[in-house]
Amino acid sequence: MKVFHSGDWHIGSFKGPKKEGVNLRSLDTRRCLESMAERAEREHPELVLVPGDIFHEGKTWSDRCCEEVVLAMEIISRLEVAAEQVVVMRGTPNHDGSGPFKVLAVHFKNHPKVHIVTMPDVIRTEYADIAVLPGFDRGVYRAKFPGLGKEDENEMFSQELGKIVMGLKATCRTDRPTILMAHYTVPGCDTESGQSQILTKFEPIIPSEALSAASYDLVALGHIHRPQLVSGFDNVYYSGSINANNFNDEGQEKGFWIHYAERGAFGRDGVVFTDSELVKTPYRKFVTFRFTDDDVSAIINNRLDEVAMNYWRLNGAAADKIVRVLYECSADKKKAFSTALLERVV
Repeated sequence: MKVFHSGDWHIGSFKGPKKEGVNLRSLDTRRCLESMAERAEREHPELVLVPGDIFHEGKTWSDRCCEEVVLAMEIISRLEVAAEQVVVMRGTPNHDGSGPFKVLAVHFKNHPKVHIVTMPDVIRTEYADIAVLPGFDRGVYRAKFPGLGKEDENEMFSQELGKIVMGLKATCRTDRPTILMAHYTVPGCDTESGQSQILTKFEPIIPSEALSAASYDLVALGHIHRPQLVSGFDNVYYSGSINANNFNDEGQEKGFWIHYAERGAFGRDGVVFTDSELVKTPYRKFVTFRFTDDDVSAIINNRLDEVAMNYWRLNGAAADKIVRVLYECSADKKKAFSTALLERVV
């Protein structure tokens, strides 16, 4: 059995150049999604799991919203043809707005192979029972637990998430594999900026003890953009984002997972997950050049070619990349420094 695990698509526009009115960064995302769909069309997986943040902005103007929803429909439809079952889950409300997900739900209503999930549920398939825990609206829980401070609120939310994780597992059948899909932070993950301990203090988490006690066969997560097997577990994975979104992603791989399972592996009855493969997508990498004061002076004095040779012209470090330049200089040099010229050359 093959399970495709691809989340955090973030379909939308990002800061960057446009060509003929089209945001080029959005084309990067489309190219990555199409690469994933093409691999699914070759592999024909039994399951495709999409754990949230399909869209980048929860609220957009009508024309852009239509374009983004149409792209999501196109990719999900290709996955529907390629796979046996496709489960698409809503992520955090600030990214996955209720409107676009209502459109997806209506569009795929009579498509038995596609499940658009916005509330905790268990999707039962012949291959596995899939417990789905989408991102939630804090307002719902604040109404249930009014008057809590920020830290107490996050602790209470985390306790509730742990209960839901356990409760969903209790409703799964025992004669087939169980998979948890969720869009939350799990302690031990490696975030984009490496600040996992800080992050777990400022947002609700799925408690590690709840995951261990529930004992799912596979946990397929979205939310953290760095693809990874979470430290301390042998079956808890973040898909990572399908495309590089910002400079927090510099130096990271991007793509999606294929999780493989075999029947009767290691002497156990049923299906056991035995291997996972991270498949890279054709994302454009981010690269940072850090100019010295001498570099700034050289550019001001019409020696940009010299700087270019040192940083990117010889080694191709800027080719097909998204580049930023960081530098510090005096106020006088800043006035004389032409960023427009530098943008044209790089």
